[in-house]
Amino acid sequence: MNIKLKLAVVVTAGAASILMARAYSSAQAESNAAAEQQIRKVEEERRQAILHNDIKALDSLIAPEYTAVFQINGGRVTTKADELAMDQPGARKVESWSPTDVNIQIYGNVGLVIGLADVTDVLKGERRHIRVRYTHVWVKRNGGWQLVHRHTTRVVTIEGPEPPR
Repeated sequence: MNIKLKLAVVVTAGAASILMARAYSSAQAESNAAAEQQIRKVEEERRQAILHNDIKALDSLIAPEYTAVFQINGGRVTTKADELAMDQPGARKVESWSPTDVNIQIYGNVGLVIGLADVTDVLKGERRHIRVRYTHVWVKRNGGWQLVHRHTTRVVTIEGPEPPR
C-alpha cells in the first residue's frame, strides 16, 4: 500500500472515530437530560405524596431496601417501614415543603439530588418550621425510578458574614 493510501485510511478512520465519539457524547447528554426530567418528576410526585399523606404513592416511590439518616432524629438510620409509618395520616402532617437550590446529577441508572427545603409540619402535636439540606439517591429499575437513600441535615441560620470559601 502506498503512503498516500495509508494516510487516507488513517485520516478517514480518525475522522470516523471523532464523529462516533461526538454522536455518543450527544446521545449521552440527551439521555442524561431525559433522566434529569424523570428525576424532577418523581421528586415532585414524592413531595405531593408527602403533602397529602399518600402512603400508596410513597410505597411505590420508595425502594424496599431504602434507608434514611436524619440529623433531627439523632442520626439514626431509618427504613422504608419507618418512613411510611411517619407519613401515615395522623402521625405527621406536612403543611408545606418548598424545595430550592436543587441540583441533579445522573450517573447511568443512578440519580443524585441535592437540595434545600423549607418545611412546615406538625409532628406529635408540635408545629415545626425547619430548613434542611437534603440528598436523595434514586435508582432506575424496570423502567421507573425508586428512592434508595435519603439524608437530611437541619440548616442553622447564623448571623454575620458569609464564611470564607
